[in-house]
Amino acid sequence: MRLRDLQQILDRFTNGQKGTVISDCPVYIETMSGHLEDVRRIEIQESNLIGDANPARLVIKADKNELFRSRTYKQS
Repeated sequence: MRLRDLQQILDRFTNGQKGTVISDCPVYIETMSGHLEDVRRIEIQESNLIGDANPARLVIKADKNELFRSRTYKQS
């Protein structure tokens, strides 16, 4: 997934408008165990590889507090 893909998805959720109910929703990350964790911060990291096709990446970091279990978690 690219950042532009994420932007399009978020735009669809809010219908391109700011200040909707969804705009104030908390953001969580679902872990491999099915728990939801708070997003702690979002970073842009540059690649150290010369000529890398992806010179930067967006990294979402989460707290490891396992707040609760996701209702849509499917164990594979």
